[in-house]
Amino acid sequence: MKLIFIFLFFSITYFSQTNDRKTMLDSINKSRENQRGVFKLYIKKLKVEVIAGVFRNRETSNQGFEPINLTYNIYLPFQFDLNYLNIPAKEKILKINPNLIIHHSKYGNYAIGLGNRFSFLIHKKMYLSYQIGLVWCEPVKKNTNDGINFMGFCFQHQFSFSYILNKHIELSANVLHISNANLFKGVKNNQDVLGVGIAYQF
Repeated sequence: MKLIFIFLFFSITYFSQTNDRKTMLDSINKSRENQRGVFKLYIKKLKVEVIAGVFRNRETSNQGFEPINLTYNIYLPFQFDLNYLNIPAKEKILKINPNLIIHHSKYGNYAIGLGNRFSFLIHKKMYLSYQIGLVWCEPVKKNTNDGINFMGFCFQHQFSFSYILNKHIELSANVLHISNANLFKGVKNNQDVLGVGIAYQF
């Protein structure tokens, strides 16, 4: 009985919603009202990004980078993002975009698949992004030095720093990597890419 009494006393004292306590909690919540965030799903217009850059075969990376590699990101028409609840005009704090990936070097060896991009607002109109995708690789010209010499699935990683020039155009600096991540044992593709990109929102 003593333990029950102590538990009830403790609960009423520290967890009960007395008027004074409720008033204090309400005032704290109101002061933080402008910080409340919300996730929303939006239907978006078509957005296409083209990245041109230099590539290397990481397995024999001593040869350095050579031109040219092209990557195309075609954004699917929806976006899941985090924004302020009561200030909708502010830029998105976090954007999540699924996209179609097409990637090839000057030799014609290519990769195609689907990815998901996570973009974090770091300053006004500036985003730092990470994209991960699963792509099917196809060597059109084997025994080349672009790192794509085996047919099969690989992971595609992309790190981007982007600046929104206006409501239609976005510029970016990018680092891309394709590898099997030691999951697809028979596919030993291993490629690095440095590139600059331009995206157009229709």
